Amino acid sequence: MVAKETGADLVFPRSTLMRDMKIGGSRLDSWAVFTPVLEADVLINLPIAKHHSLSTLTLGMKNWIGAVGGSRWSLHQDIHQTIVDLAQFFKPTVTLIDAVRIMTANGPSGGSTADVETKNTLILSNDPVAADGVGAMLFGRKPEEIGFIRLAQKQGLGTYDLAKLDQKKVSV
Repeated sequence: MVAKETGADLVFPRSTLMRDMKIGGSRLDSWAVFTPVLEADVLINLPIAKHHSLSTLTLGMKNWIGAVGGSRWSLHQDIHQTIVDLAQFFKPTVTLIDAVRIMTANGPSGGSTADVETKNTLILSNDPVAADGVGAMLFGRKPEEIGFIRLAQKQGLGTYDLAKLDQKKVSV
């Protein structure tokens, strides 16, 4: 309804909109990628923070699994490296993690309202590793405890060493 009211195009991922791309990752060499994401002038990653039974958390870098086609089963094998491979391919201008309410258990699709905590937080960063590192802390986890965050820093995609970053906290 909002798309219609604003004149925006709402494009659903489908096989005809996928293009095989050279990912160049440690695990993913090439993979089908959603073409509109490739053609965007500005790439804004807008994930919702939640628990994930396989990867521990879904934050910014894990969100890129939604921008590709192919076998979901294959993507979930060695999921932490898969996430990092996709994160090094997609280079968002900015990541904005919605952590207003977070699913703390039984995610990504299970759970109940008892698994949801209100955090009233948005995390904005041009460093995807830093964004996910801050997101992990909302769940009471250290960034280095999450496999894909640790791997992403090791592979040079950013840092979760927040002391090295210029941070600003804004309250509204």
